[in-house]
Amino acid sequence: MKRLASPKAIPIRDKKARTWITQSSPGPHPKKHSIALSVVLRDILKVASTLGEARQILAHRMVEVDGRVRVEEKFPVGLMDVISFQKSGKHYRILVDKKGRLTIDEVKKDEASKKLLRIVKKHTAPGGKITYTFHDGRNMLGDNHMKVGDSIVVSLPKADMKGHLKRDKGATCLVVEGKHAGTIVKLKDIIKRAGGKPPEALVQHDKDEFITVAKYLFVVDDKFEGAG
Repeated sequence: MKRLASPKAIPIRDKKARTWITQSSPGPHPKKHSIALSVVLRDILKVASTLGEARQILAHRMVEVDGRVRVEEKFPVGLMDVISFQKSGKHYRILVDKKGRLTIDEVKKDEASKKLLRIVKKHTAPGGKITYTFHDGRNMLGDNHMKVGDSIVVSLPKADMKGHLKRDKGATCLVVEGKHAGTIVKLKDIIKRAGGKPPEALVQHDKDEFITVAKYLFVVDDKFEGAG
């Protein structure tokens, strides 16, 4: 696609320097909230200077996403995904900055072995089993103690559940969309709206309070620092 028409989430600043940019393919993240893996290598991390070099790096199976080797240049990476280069020992996590763009922060090896997932859908499968769908397209069977809006901590690459973070009062959250994107806040209350309007959330950042859409909140642990 043309660089000038690329989604806001893609953090490229030289949209007029080149005409085209690789568009992410359908996958775990929607196009408007994802970046093609080759764009990450060439335009953001700059480990490749051309698309051809990015393709070679991928073809040599040097890049992992969430602990699994990826070779597709259009593979979509998005929020909370972990990109690893085992040869160099470098690991990066996809976050969101103050302008609502995806950004990439380097993390340590122990941090790269786990990932936060936000529950976006919950339904009952045949046989009465509870199925959860997460923000990165994963599905997982579970019991009925979790709800939409909660987050879980999983190990990588197997995605075994290691922890549960509830979207309750006092929870630490990352705002992932809207004018407050990239802000770490404390949840004060969930406000239900009449007329089918989406619930909103009263949150606190430092000494200030503001209201945002509840689904913009991504529950994180208290040690989470956001984008650097």
